[in-house]
Amino acid sequence: MRSRNRSTPHSSPLPHIVTKSRRYNRKHSKHQSSLSLSSNITNMFAAIDKYLAKNTPLWYRTPVVQTSALGLVFFWVFAAYTTVQFYSSSIYGSELAADCVSAVYLTFTVTCLVAPGIINKFGCRVAMFTGVICYGNLVLASLIYFEYGVEGVRWARRLVVAGGAVLGIGASALWTAQGRLILQYAARAEELEHIKNQLDSKSSGNGTKGKAGTLMSIFWAIFQCSSLVGGSISFIYYNKKPEGSTSLYILFLGFIFIGAIFTQFLLPPSMLQSNHKVNEEKDLEMKSEQTPLSADSSAQYGDGSQMSEKNENGATIKEELSTKSWFEEAKGTLQIFLTREMMYLSPLFMYTGFNQPYQQATFGNRFFTKRTIGAELIIFHLMEILGAIVVGRFLDNEKSKCDSQRKRAIICLVSFVLINGAGNVIAFFQEISAKHSISIANDISEMRAIVPSTAFALWGFADAQIQVYCYWLIGSFYSSGHDHSRAVGWYKCVQSLGTAIGFFLIPTQRLSEVAQLSVSSFLFLLGTALSFTQLPSTTAL
Repeated sequence: MRSRNRSTPHSSPLPHIVTKSRRYNRKHSKHQSSLSLSSNITNMFAAIDKYLAKNTPLWYRTPVVQTSALGLVFFWVFAAYTTVQFYSSSIYGSELAADCVSAVYLTFTVTCLVAPGIINKFGCRVAMFTGVICYGNLVLASLIYFEYGVEGVRWARRLVVAGGAVLGIGASALWTAQGRLILQYAARAEELEHIKNQLDSKSSGNGTKGKAGTLMSIFWAIFQCSSLVGGSISFIYYNKKPEGSTSLYILFLGFIFIGAIFTQFLLPPSMLQSNHKVNEEKDLEMKSEQTPLSADSSAQYGDGSQMSEKNENGATIKEELSTKSWFEEAKGTLQIFLTREMMYLSPLFMYTGFNQPYQQATFGNRFFTKRTIGAELIIFHLMEILGAIVVGRFLDNEKSKCDSQRKRAIICLVSFVLINGAGNVIAFFQEISAKHSISIANDISEMRAIVPSTAFALWGFADAQIQVYCYWLIGSFYSSGHDHSRAVGWYKCVQSLGTAIGFFLIPTQRLSEVAQLSVSSFLFLLGTALSFTQLPSTTAL
């Protein structure tokens, strides 16, 4: 009996060790199953990847063409969605329209917190395909409501709200993936130019120019064309039938289906090439300093990522995926969210979403007639296109060795204050004069419409300016593709929250027109002032 008692202390730790081992095995098993799911989903698209790797011409693999293709995805999707959203009050009635928009931006805001981890593990194109399909849910719900919904049919109304909620979930995946992909395309473009400069004996030696602003401007311009096309289509249909028609909703579903198909013809950043293929690329020793963005494209993946198989030319034909656990991804995302840069930029991010509910809904619907608001939106989006092109090229335009990202950022922010501020000043004068006027709605045939139209034009240019700037700034702060997802996820999260608050405050019984403009102006000034404290480094690109 004594010997048994003596042996007990020596044998007692064994169950504890076994328990620890089992816990580790369960945790390891969950991690492996997560990796297996990610691998299985991405392998579904492997056939398209292999086909593109073997058959796409060189011109199709350039960063500019791929950015244009990305813009076309959004063109098709938002030609449908923006029209449905703009005419939502006519389609659903004001109450249901408000509920649907609230559901969209509520789920958009919340799911942006987890979207970066999903995209890092499953890839941009899988996330974008899923996101586009989610947009189709609302159009399909609108079609069903149009056919069967009446005031007393609750299930049809709930279907529309549910469609909006699903769309919001898809929007977080779609926009976060778009941000990461375009920044990685910019990284690859910078790397290709860096290689070309080293091989070119006539290179001026000024270093590698940035590409994030230029590529983002191309995307934004094509994306904004969707509002022009969607507005033209809706003008033809909604002039005759304000509530729409079955054929119109089917047409919009077709647009979204085309957008979903287009996502699968986007190439991974590592497959991109310059117009003139450089055979010596793999033999070139990269001796000079890399740009912040191009560091992500240098095939160094020490942060828990993996690259998939390569074709016979050595080009990777699948995306960079994270091998981290979901907990580690969530932790990495939270760490980005809580950085000084993201916290100080949050008011500016919020303003980019908060501004348009007042500008287009409160201001536009009050100071323009119904037929004029269509023309004003065309002006607004044309200025968006112009602003994106001008600002994107300026941010990437290195004029000399003494030029720097920091200097261009300051110039961009100062011009943004002047342009957007001028639009707000005009709006304040319009709001004040409206208190003493009986008729304030301006028609396109009247000369007095020029003043509020000028505000619309300035707002359109300024919106594109600050949107392109935010993407460009994120690209200058972070070099990892995984961090791009996390930073863009936070940007879209705060932006969506601003949009949700802006729409909530539109009813004048909640906040008067002047108060809405005042809050928007305060957020604009605060966000811009704080952004001056978060500028890129003084090192020129």
